[in-house]
Amino acid sequence: MQEKPSRLLWVFFLAYFTFGMITNVLGVVIPEVKAQYQLSYFAAGFLAFGFFIAYGIFSIPAGLLMDRLGAKPLVLLGVILMALGCLVIAWAQTYPLMLAMIFAVGVGVTILQTAGNPLIQHLDRPENYHRNLTLTIGFCGIGAFLGPFLLAFVRGMGHGWQALYVLFTVLCVVLMVPVIFSRFPATATGDKFRADRLGRILNNPLILLYTLGVFFYVGAEVGTASWIVSFFDRVHGLAPQPARVASAGFFNRLMPTLPALVVALFWGLQGIGRLVSGAVLNTFGSRRILRLYSFMTVASLLAAIFGSQTMTAVGFAACGFFTSVLITLIISGTINTFAENHGTISGLLCTAIMGGALLPPMAGLVGDHYGMRAAMMVPLVSFVYVFLLALFGRARYEESNGEDAKAAATDTGR
Repeated sequence: MQEKPSRLLWVFFLAYFTFGMITNVLGVVIPEVKAQYQLSYFAAGFLAFGFFIAYGIFSIPAGLLMDRLGAKPLVLLGVILMALGCLVIAWAQTYPLMLAMIFAVGVGVTILQTAGNPLIQHLDRPENYHRNLTLTIGFCGIGAFLGPFLLAFVRGMGHGWQALYVLFTVLCVVLMVPVIFSRFPATATGDKFRADRLGRILNNPLILLYTLGVFFYVGAEVGTASWIVSFFDRVHGLAPQPARVASAGFFNRLMPTLPALVVALFWGLQGIGRLVSGAVLNTFGSRRILRLYSFMTVASLLAAIFGSQTMTAVGFAACGFFTSVLITLIISGTINTFAENHGTISGLLCTAIMGGALLPPMAGLVGDHYGMRAAMMVPLVSFVYVFLLALFGRARYEESNGEDAKAAATDTGR
């Protein structure tokens, strides 16, 4: 048992800050890539596909490697893949190469999270686990919020968007140093993934419905954030640039444009929502909050799609806040419903995060043919599924609100 917090905990704060920034800046990078390579919305949506398909392919293998090799080799491998991917993206001249490197970064993030999420509980006293998870998510949210500002800084200084990935490479290399020289504790792996039980689990209707809930939630979240900038461009006529590069004022050139700022607020408010989730869930109960927040997510997105420019900005930002606890409540409710096979169920649910790979290109395809309002119907319908699951789903929540609050404060992949 740790008598005081391990220094390694701070390394994971930095790690989650780093991948939060790299992951969630895609929403403002996609329009830059689309313009540079003259892509359709469908083709540009494959940037999100390249990243999130890694979750579907590597979540379970990474868990199996964690059982065999321990955490340190996996964490180091994850950071190396992130650094290598970002370095090649910074100099890539073709879109296929960029997609391949986005996939490499996604694999690195998947491996890092698979090893890091269970390890954090061993880096301090057990009673501080919830607090440390909350702080870890907070650092991830800070990174997500700052990503668009960093891109605005890079563009405002007269550099191309790819220079942003040079900074990401440096950040990954800095992260690599303490990972190499830190001592990692021996950890209990807990309930492991059991492939031989997967067929029986897949026959359970509740697990299938909630696995689809994770799939549609992540697809809707990524599908919304990925197309915010393009939505402002096509619907409200705001240029898709992340910064005011033509402005005469130095500081104005370093500030994000309104669409990029809304992307930052989407992720920033989501992070705030997760930070306050423990108190909210303890006060009102998990099932009630799941229903309320899923309904408000749908309402906020409707306001963003059909409202004025101001309403669009407010709606997208509010949508980010109300998504804050949805995936974690879907996952915690599913796991809490069953007395065994938690490792296998968790692996299946985390694999469903690949919804973030499939729905953004689908929304882009709709946008190519019918416009961006129609494209946003794809995430909207997906969020409606989550709302219906909250209304009629049979997962267990109310037996232990404290445990649900802890589970909902744990970012299990998104």
